[in-house]
Amino acid sequence: MRWKPLFAVLLGLLMVGVTAGSVVAAPLQNHSKPMPQYAIYGTEWKIDGVYYYATEYTPEQVVAIETCDSSAGCSLSENIKECITVTVSGDLEVNAVVVKEKLGVSIGQQICRSITCTGSCRYGEEIWFWANKDIIVKKIVQREYLITNHGEIATSNVAYAYIKMGIVPHCRPESHPQGG
Repeated sequence: MRWKPLFAVLLGLLMVGVTAGSVVAAPLQNHSKPMPQYAIYGTEWKIDGVYYYATEYTPEQVVAIETCDSSAGCSLSENIKECITVTVSGDLEVNAVVVKEKLGVSIGQQICRSITCTGSCRYGEEIWFWANKDIIVKKIVQREYLITNHGEIATSNVAYAYIKMGIVPHCRPESHPQGG
């Protein structure tokens, strides 16, 4: 008779162990959404941004010389036209058509700006018109994108190119004795 309560306790412990083991052995269920399956159709480079990078300054040079022939003195002016050709350096991964669409300039295109320079001098003096230009250089940031069945996905591949696409002309008149 003494063994019946002991047997009941042992049987109870055994049942609790089997139940706990069954719970641990049950598969874990994940209630999160399944990861989408991507089909990659190709890659495409796009311009991520265009930023000011630097200004290149050209040296001054004499572009015109005029002589005052009025005894009352002269106010002389010169229309100065400065030009640059749009050039790109660095790693240009996007198509030149994309550059034209995004920036409004074509590679190889000539950009010109004019400025009127005015100076005064006395009879017999010359005015030398000096000019230079500031060339604006911009940085083009490009990124590679994967083209997938779920849209575009940006990659970590980045390329940089530098484009000369702006110009600011300057002028300076300077009086000189004739022949000086």
